Amino acid sequence: MSRRRTTKTVGAAAWAVLACAQVISGEARERPSGVAGAPAAASALRNPYDGDPEAIGAGRKLYAMQCAKCHGERGEGWGNAPSLGADEVRRASPGALFWFLTNGDLRRGMPAWSRLSEPRRWQLVAFLKNLDSATK
Repeated sequence: MSRRRTTKTVGAAAWAVLACAQVISGEARERPSGVAGAPAAASALRNPYDGDPEAIGAGRKLYAMQCAKCHGERGEGWGNAPSLGADEVRRASPGALFWFLTNGDLRRGMPAWSRLSEPRRWQLVAFLKNLDSATK
């Protein structure tokens, strides 16, 4: 057997062993989808721009450019995109929203926005947490 083929075989075997170990240990359990799927450590993160009017304004501009086409101008949602006024979103911690913006959920049609800088994602979170007052 060639060296390349041996490396692929060993790699595949290692992957299979790790996957089985996760299933046996329970680590491979399905995480809830959406914002509710945020790990506790992410949920505990605080927004460095919380309550900052400039950050909320910057988040409003980002929302208009990146999010409104799916979630609507006022976050009302349409099609497969949920309303951002939904209880799940309104009750979510800033850290959980940040995690969800970063990772997305492609099964539910939400892209990952990790390509936006961390400060810009936090600005979006600041806007979302003030959505009622920010869209009037």
